[in-house]
Amino acid sequence: MTIKKSLLAAAGSLAFALTTLSASTTVQAEAHSDYVPYQSSPSKPSNNCRWYQAWCNTKYGINYTQYLIEKAQVDSKNYANRYNTKYPIVLVHGVSGFDKMLGVVEYFQGIPSALRSGNAVVYTPNLTAWDDAYSRGEQLLDYIENTVIPETGATQVHLVGHSLGSPTSRYVAGVNPDIVASVTSINGINFGSGFADWGIEEIVGTPLQGPAEGLLNLMGNVIDALAGNPEYSNDALESIKFMSTEGALAFTEQFPDGEPTSYCGQGPSYVNGVHYYSWGSTGTFTNLLDVSDPLLALFDQLGYYNGEKTDGVVAKCSQHWGQNIRDDYRMNHLDATNMMFGLHNLFETNPKTLYKNHASRFRGMSL
Repeated sequence: MTIKKSLLAAAGSLAFALTTLSASTTVQAEAHSDYVPYQSSPSKPSNNCRWYQAWCNTKYGINYTQYLIEKAQVDSKNYANRYNTKYPIVLVHGVSGFDKMLGVVEYFQGIPSALRSGNAVVYTPNLTAWDDAYSRGEQLLDYIENTVIPETGATQVHLVGHSLGSPTSRYVAGVNPDIVASVTSINGINFGSGFADWGIEEIVGTPLQGPAEGLLNLMGNVIDALAGNPEYSNDALESIKFMSTEGALAFTEQFPDGEPTSYCGQGPSYVNGVHYYSWGSTGTFTNLLDVSDPLLALFDQLGYYNGEKTDGVVAKCSQHWGQNIRDDYRMNHLDATNMMFGLHNLFETNPKTLYKNHASRFRGMSL
């Protein structure tokens, strides 16, 4: 780890310790300016009239008609705001990721628009494609503090991180929990990736390291440029080291909030004022038209997974964090964000539905 990143890790640990010490201080969080709270349905009028009481039945009919009109208005308003969470949703991409390339290709394909169809406030920051969660976490923290919060008026956000986006989000929640309402890990690299372990063992320290590292850095630079951030500097080696089992566990020692009590188990769902959730999947070949499926199948075969089922990049149990909603969706690592171009498993839940359900979950919790 470079000096700069060692300092980031140390600073993060210090910030986590300070926030833990001050956890007893409760800060009243403010909703975003477009938040519309759930509206309860009007009370249904009761009919206490006898059949021969014409005037009483007439008044009841008028009241019932008014009730139906008001209920329809309330239902319409609630439906229009069905994904309108109290705090903005920030979708955090993983390794080799982006927000949108060339203004067209989305990492979370079609998911922001699906959430906005229910009046959700959604942000998709573009972080460095290849780097560790310490550096990416600082980028994300800066984005939240200087873009999301000023633009929305909210004082907290929901962080929804895919793959490396999970520890990236956990970093922000660790150093500044006051601005985080929840962290959700989706196919998250929480206990490391067996494929990264394979890369450390078989590539790093061999003659292949230089070419492989150069190729991945070049790929990251191209992705970042196409996503509108050519100034980013990629560090593929640090990214791979971080995603290894050793790197992920070292990170968890510094940022343990939400950690499952056992491997493949459940973790606390609420720590230090932040809600923690996760979901995940297994499988590699899920759609005959998806050209990325064979690559994920290769990763699955090469990686050091000790026989555990994977999504092609991350083992099933490594995806657990906080309250695990489910870990057996039949999706691969890219299907989890509806890539590529929405070519997911047609016999499984649409990935967009999972995000919409999660937004509804938060809305039901008044979050």
